[in-house]
Amino acid sequence: MEQFLQMAGVLAALYIAYALTLKKWDYASEAKRTERRTQLKELGLSNTFYFIHAGTLLILNAVSGGLFVLYWLFRQWKAVLTGFRRLSGQPLSGGAFMRTLGGAVTFFELNAIICRTCEYMRKKSPFPPWVWGTLWLGGLIGTVLVKPLFWRACCYALWVGAPAALQHRLNALPEQTLSAKPKPGELGFAVFGLVCVLGLVAAFRVFIR
Repeated sequence: MEQFLQMAGVLAALYIAYALTLKKWDYASEAKRTERRTQLKELGLSNTFYFIHAGTLLILNAVSGGLFVLYWLFRQWKAVLTGFRRLSGQPLSGGAFMRTLGGAVTFFELNAIICRTCEYMRKKSPFPPWVWGTLWLGGLIGTVLVKPLFWRACCYALWVGAPAALQHRLNALPEQTLSAKPKPGELGFAVFGLVCVLGLVAAFRVFIR
C-alpha cells in the first residue's frame, strides 16, 4: 500500500506540473495564438509520422518484452526526418538508425515534436516529454530492479504502455481510421523481440544462476 501511495503521489505531481505549464497556454487573443504558432514553427514541426493503431502497438510491445519500441522508434524517426521543418530551415542531425540506438534520449525529442505538431494542428497534445519519458524509462528500471511481482507488473505496464499512449494522441492527426491488424513487418519484429527476450532469460538462468 505504501508503494502504491508513493507511485500515485509521483503521478499526481507530474500531472499538476503539466497542468501549471503546457496546459495553461493563453489563447485568449489572436496575437497570443499567432505568437505561439510562430514559436512552435521556430522549434520545429513534422508533417509526416509513422501511424499504427495504439492498441496494436501496446500488444506488440508487450509480447516482445518492450523491444518492439525499437522498431517503433526507427519508423517514427524515419518519417519525422523526412517531414521535419522549422523556420530556420536547419534539419535535425543524425539518421533514424542512430536516433533509435539513442532512444533513451531521442524519445524525449520525438515526444516534443509530437506535442508541438498536435498543438499546432489544434489537437489534444500528449503529456510533455519529461512526463512520458520519465515514466517510460522509470518503467524499464522498475521492471528490472523491483522484486514484488505486482509492482514489477506495474512498471512493465509503464514501460510498454508509454509509447502506445503517445501514439494514441498522434493518431488524432490524420482523418482516417487505422486498422488494428498488424503489418507483416510489425508482426515479424515483435516475434524477433520475443525470441531475443526468451533467449536472454534462458542465458541468464544458465550462466548467472
